[in-house]
Amino acid sequence: MAEFYRKGNWFAELPVQVQAAIRERMRIRHLNKGEHLYRQGAGAVGLYQVLSGFVQLRAIGSNGNEILITIYGPGCVLGEIPLMSSIKRAFDALALGPVQIAELPRQDFDELSRRYPEIYQRLTEKLCQTIVGLLAHIEDTSLLSLNQRLAKLLLSAARAYGREEQAGQLIDLPLTQADMGKMLGVSRQSVHRELTRLKSAGLVSKRQGCWFISDLPKLQESLSLPHRSQADSD
Repeated sequence: MAEFYRKGNWFAELPVQVQAAIRERMRIRHLNKGEHLYRQGAGAVGLYQVLSGFVQLRAIGSNGNEILITIYGPGCVLGEIPLMSSIKRAFDALALGPVQIAELPRQDFDELSRRYPEIYQRLTEKLCQTIVGLLAHIEDTSLLSLNQRLAKLLLSAARAYGREEQAGQLIDLPLTQADMGKMLGVSRQSVHRELTRLKSAGLVSKRQGCWFISDLPKLQESLSLPHRSQADSD
């Protein structure tokens, strides 16, 4: 979807008593780097919340090509859709490093969602937001240049995981150029060319191993400017 979720923790929007009921049923899991939380094609056995670390949602096609859907950080809830239907997992969920996960088993989810209709209300809101995001991604792919789509991706990461620093905002997220390419559907080399242009313009840089945005308003402004990029054809 080429987007990061600012409001991935929909648990926090539930009434306090509902949150407490969910927490009572959850169990803690620990994953090591590269370990799967769940695999593409598997049935749904639970609902998950990231407590620490980052989980990558990805899919690999029959031709070996990989797409990166998004990266979930602390607080984000994932794995809901297969719990609401009989469909299998559409993606792999993979730990990017040491990860602590809270898991709500499926039978507990089913019982609690029947007891507290607020759960499905919040889930419906999230699914609507997901659909809007998918439609926006289709529109962006058709109408925006790669330069603009990359700027939009960085702004999304900053909104979700940005930390205020002197003279800018640090994106506290393990996001590589290859990851950006997989999210945008282009090669790492194409992303590298566009990042070089943004660096030359003084808009982005690398600090402490993370991406740093020096001028958020100017990067936002770049979305409304016409851009022509050779990399768009990749």
